[in-house]
Amino acid sequence: MVEYRQSPNGLKLATVYRKPLNVGLVAKICQVSKKTVLNWIYRDALKAFTTYGGHYRVWPGELKEFIGTSGLDVTFNFVDERQTTYLIVDDDENYALLLKETICSEFPDANVIITDDGYEALLLIGEKRPNVVLLDLRMPRIDGFQVLDLLKKRKKDNSVKIVVLSGFIDAQIRERLASTVADEVWEKAKPVADVRMALRALVNSGVVRKKVAHSI
Repeated sequence: MVEYRQSPNGLKLATVYRKPLNVGLVAKICQVSKKTVLNWIYRDALKAFTTYGGHYRVWPGELKEFIGTSGLDVTFNFVDERQTTYLIVDDDENYALLLKETICSEFPDANVIITDDGYEALLLIGEKRPNVVLLDLRMPRIDGFQVLDLLKKRKKDNSVKIVVLSGFIDAQIRERLASTVADEVWEKAKPVADVRMALRALVNSGVVRKKVAHSI
């Protein structure tokens, strides 16, 4: 996107980046080769996510941070349009709306999406790139376990945090969930105040995977 920016010599044209950048564009901005950019990503020096087509993308804010810490002498204008997006996947409409109200009360700027269908959830995860997925286990057509299995085969973006929700969780279910891509397991009976606290911790701390052995 081209915008007019004020400079000491008056207004001038400047390219302002808003959307995720592909490897080629990052290479052009940083004046390096694509191979160099890929090496940054492989070393986790530059944070990136992958599309379900297997292509790397970099948020402008992440690139700006990398440019600052790496000492690159390049000009980069951007607007950080990242917004915390929550995807609620639950066929219990009342509970889903309660979750949405709880999220919005804790994070007023959050973008909350609700679906009662596992197939649509998979499409939304690929299209909307939610930061947090709140996934019910028991649903018609395709249940939460099936969604998790499909995500395990396709999911490469470890920044997506997946919370499994269930009205009943026993040792057998927890053991089964331990081999999935779930980050946390919450019982639906969790008090609203505890849900708010858990959401805040989930978003702010950066979840380490395989915490499913514990109820939070």
